[in-house]
Amino acid sequence: MRVNPNFVGTLDTVVRVLGDLEVQEISELGIQQLFSKAPDVQRKLSGLNVEDRIQVFEDMGKIWEEKLRKGQLNALKKVLSGSTGYSESLIEQELTLVRSVFNGESLRRSLEASFGNLEALLKFVEISKGEYKRYFPAGPVFIISSGNSLIPPLIPTTISLLTGNMTILRPSISNYHGVIEVYNTLRTMNSDNARLMSEGLAISYFTHESPSLRYLLTKAKVGVVNFWGGDPARVEVSKLVSENPHRPRLIVNGPLTGSVIIDEVSANETVADGLAKNVVLYDQQLCSSPTSAIFIGSIEKAKEFVNHMAASLNKYGSIYNAKLSESQIYLLQSARRIFQIKGSIVYSSNDPQNMWTVVLSKGKRVLDEVVSTVTGFNIYFRRRFIEIVVVDKWHDAPTFIRELPYCRAFTGVDKVQTVGLAVSDEIKHDLLEDLVNCGVYRIVPVADMYLRSPLEPYDGLNIPSSFTYIIYMRDRTLDFNV
Repeated sequence: MRVNPNFVGTLDTVVRVLGDLEVQEISELGIQQLFSKAPDVQRKLSGLNVEDRIQVFEDMGKIWEEKLRKGQLNALKKVLSGSTGYSESLIEQELTLVRSVFNGESLRRSLEASFGNLEALLKFVEISKGEYKRYFPAGPVFIISSGNSLIPPLIPTTISLLTGNMTILRPSISNYHGVIEVYNTLRTMNSDNARLMSEGLAISYFTHESPSLRYLLTKAKVGVVNFWGGDPARVEVSKLVSENPHRPRLIVNGPLTGSVIIDEVSANETVADGLAKNVVLYDQQLCSSPTSAIFIGSIEKAKEFVNHMAASLNKYGSIYNAKLSESQIYLLQSARRIFQIKGSIVYSSNDPQNMWTVVLSKGKRVLDEVVSTVTGFNIYFRRRFIEIVVVDKWHDAPTFIRELPYCRAFTGVDKVQTVGLAVSDEIKHDLLEDLVNCGVYRIVPVADMYLRSPLEPYDGLNIPSSFTYIIYMRDRTLDFNV
């Protein structure tokens, strides 16, 4: 397999071989050539009217939508299905969601959530008599993305360009060809503004031991490094960035997961269907995917809920197939047996293309004990699997959220990002207060945990703010006597 960089003009590159992977990446010299243009490119980008910047991506989204409608992306579906392991039907949904990333109104609302008056991205705006502020690009921005999903790397890359930054994106190898195809749409647009945006974007994979990658992190005049992923790569990237004499801002989006809290009053078929859908979609690999759940109520009501959920798991699993290998099936079956031995109730499917598992455990999380017994049954292996712990009182639920990062079953996860909530009004207010104190970032309905509003921060931070800095200007003296 070979991957090639994507940029405007001519940059020096080098080919590196890593097993069966042949990578043509931007060299150290190429990075210097690229960054030599950065001040001029960022000056021009930040001089564009904000509505004109947004319109470039709105037009880009429409072109992408038309490509998808005409079947011009069918070959890409097969490529991404092979590289990510996702079914072609799920890739189809991913490619459809690309349009929403570039929706002009969504982009505008996202920027407004961070900056308020968007004129401040273009010029000084008065915030009080004689006092002004302006947002200026903090870049160049280097984004290191990870994971299989196509959407996550598109969001910070697009926001970085919208806020006037020269941007280098290193996608993961699994979604590399998808990311290239998306931004090739930008490359082919004929407007002057689109060409300027295109000039501000370079895409390149870098091998883990690449001298170019090391140069970017330790020596290049980069303004922001945005790293997506966990340890040990996070530790290494943080160490290297700390050596950079230009002191770039480091924004880390670490590995997170989702959880669900449901009470028996709210445990209807709609909620069961929503939880099943989120368990199947992306095989629980998103930071928002539910990988654990708490049911507040009786075991009998929990059984009724899981019976509804089972029907939906069969429905969605038949649409989004996920075939396991014989060794994976053996490991899963071993785990199921251990749960039963330890007294949990196991609901499951043995369809080799949709082997979902729902476990009901009373009062405590049994998954830790199973993971200790079945080597390899970790969060990276588990697909279409969820343990629902049944508790009597709502006060017990936040404890499970708070303790999750310290459980062996969730080794490698920083904490719970998203809580899908379906509880009665009687307990909702008090439960929300407890969840806030657990440090979660999102509390949303169960049905669409995988979707994001344009107004949402990312893991507690507004990405547009992370890619800019504020210039303050005052043209009057302060009325202070010292």
